[in-house]
Amino acid sequence: MKNKLHAKFITLATLIICTALIVSPAYSTGLNAKGQLNRNNNLNLPKVNDIQINAGTEYWALLFAVGIYRNNPNQDRPSMLEAVDDLYDVLIASPQWQPDNIHVVKGSQATGQNLIKELIWLIQKEDGDDMSLIYITTHGSPLLAENGYPIDIPPKDEADGADEILVMYDGFDNPYAFIWDDLLNFFLSLLQSQGVCLIVDSCFSGGFNDAPFKGNTIEDYTLESFSEGLAEEIATQGRVVLMSCEEDTYSYGSHFSNYLVDGLWGLADLFGNGDGVNSAEEAFDYAQSLVDLVGHQHPTILDLYPGEFPITS
Repeated sequence: MKNKLHAKFITLATLIICTALIVSPAYSTGLNAKGQLNRNNNLNLPKVNDIQINAGTEYWALLFAVGIYRNNPNQDRPSMLEAVDDLYDVLIASPQWQPDNIHVVKGSQATGQNLIKELIWLIQKEDGDDMSLIYITTHGSPLLAENGYPIDIPPKDEADGADEILVMYDGFDNPYAFIWDDLLNFFLSLLQSQGVCLIVDSCFSGGFNDAPFKGNTIEDYTLESFSEGLAEEIATQGRVVLMSCEEDTYSYGSHFSNYLVDGLWGLADLFGNGDGVNSAEEAFDYAQSLVDLVGHQHPTILDLYPGEFPITS
């Protein structure tokens, strides 16, 4: 009984937090970045080379780049704004992507409130035949208290005791509200798409490799489904997560995003299987090889998609 009550409490608390995020105009994210332990989870699931996309398949994308930070110009990263524009350009150059199906949010509009609203837009638009892509670039950090003590918001699923967070436009002004990895995973797990690709280009982005929560409705989310992050039975949603670095390291510039975009223009497939499609996996392999040459960071991937996730052609 105790576990069931605990599970219901967590679900209720999550819903209250999400509601507050949507209605609060003051919502923002951010804390200072410090390194923690690494947690790279890559399930070596079998590959299916002949994934068939239905004729009714639609491609949806949410491209979210902060790049500038209110009252903190020393934290601005203009390369993030350039990278999101470049990613948009390469998507719409491919026939399966329609401009109306792509939302771009950047700069001063890249608040935590707007991120939640855009995730809800995506959930409302896509369905089980579709493919969804979410790209987020900003500063990242482990979640730490003022005294530096790590914080792991339930579910307690962090080996290092700290959730990872993403800093929004006004995040450095308000370190008490934030987007964290479990909350992002919660919204992604509400997507019905046959394939979901998440790309995170930020420091400590390797911590955003959580597998989908088990269940398709609010009632299905239990304490156990939060905790079984890497159990194969919860991978009902085909998801691939591309991250610019490991969980305990920094990410420099926008090298990872830039190489991903280059790959999606055709270099990924050229150095991949040559089937005419630039997949998320091929783009990651291409970007990782070049980022590793630059040094300082090592991109990571979680691949739960049964085959290769097609992005451009």
